Amino acid sequence: MITTILVPTDYSEASFNALETAIIIAKRNNASIHLLHINDTALAGEDSYAIKNATQIAHAIADNIKQRHGVETRVLFTDGFVGPTIVKGALEIKPELIVMGAYGASGHRDLFIGSNSYYTIKHASCPVLIVPEGKRWQRFNQVLFPFRPTLGVFKKYQFINDLVLQIDPDCNFELFGISIDRKEHDVKQATEIVNELKNMSNGAVTYTISYSYGRNISEEVLEKADKTKTDLIVICSTVDVANKPFFIGPFSQRIISHARTPVLSVFRTAEN
Repeated sequence: MITTILVPTDYSEASFNALETAIIIAKRNNASIHLLHINDTALAGEDSYAIKNATQIAHAIADNIKQRHGVETRVLFTDGFVGPTIVKGALEIKPELIVMGAYGASGHRDLFIGSNSYYTIKHASCPVLIVPEGKRWQRFNQVLFPFRPTLGVFKKYQFINDLVLQIDPDCNFELFGISIDRKEHDVKQATEIVNELKNMSNGAVTYTISYSYGRNISEEVLEKADKTKTDLIVICSTVDVANKPFFIGPFSQRIISHARTPVLSVFRTAEN
């Protein structure tokens, strides 16, 4: 179960948007939020209002969350470089989920995801939900999960399925099977995986399955997400290779960097 959510914030629009999503998830799971503010070593010497009043702002936000939503919220302050400090904080706090903006106030917008978000995905000890700015993401009705159909890692798929249901229990869950060389074999295994998930479901979730037979996997996933009006893309290591559990390969990187929708990255879990 999700009991603790870590939310890094730098008071940017993207981080506030991520916080709103985290509040919704926390309420569904009766979870607490740890609001992490980092005095970024890379921004030393800057004199913005948010930096000068970071402590007061964070405590005001936490009090507001408790009063309006009934979600227990703790405030944490620390110094350091943002990405490594988030990862270190996650090791200490041991959240089941990190929710953060695609990029913060100091991020570059030439790519959709900032370097701090990417560093966190690559090194964090738990799944990371990246939320873009520009739209409020409070429901995830349509979930897209691209995966390689490998029965040997079904336990991982089951964990991902359970995690998604904790984020939104009433979603439509589309599994997008990736097959390049062994089409018939992979289709059979993917179908068996979907049937196993259906059997474990309480009936609230609608499972569908489709297949990709091309080699440009990332572009097909992004195109599929646009066509189906996906609210959430779920990424794990089997998008690229099935035998390297913590590997973020080129297909995953491109999907994470260019998706116009929230991306849940599940490369590490508490069990790993």
